[in-house]
Amino acid sequence: MAITTLLKINGVTVPNVKEYKPLRAKLWGNAERTMSGELQADFIGVFPKIQVTFIPMGSSDLATITGMLDTPFFTLTWYDAKTQGLKSAQYYASDYETPLLDKNRELYDEFSVSLVPVKKYI
Repeated sequence: MAITTLLKINGVTVPNVKEYKPLRAKLWGNAERTMSGELQADFIGVFPKIQVTFIPMGSSDLATITGMLDTPFFTLTWYDAKTQGLKSAQYYASDYETPLLDKNRELYDEFSVSLVPVKKYI
């Protein structure tokens, strides 16, 4: 079965995606090792970060994507390989750069951004 949707922000499909790399980040609290090397920690949860790389694009497409990413928080719908379905949650975008490739053609180079969840997944 083909994956038809990778990412949506506030219900709109995110265009120009080159790479899609989900990272299941485990967050631990009060973590330390005993003298014997044993881990003692409180498991807080899994926070699925999504690393997205976009293809080179024109200024119009860049304006659309940066408009999506620059809101403080947004609803991200993303494909979860674990459940083989879509998940939705509140996210925010990390800092990102949009390098200019050719000013005469208003062409921007590929760039990457991390999409970070507000709450834990599990």
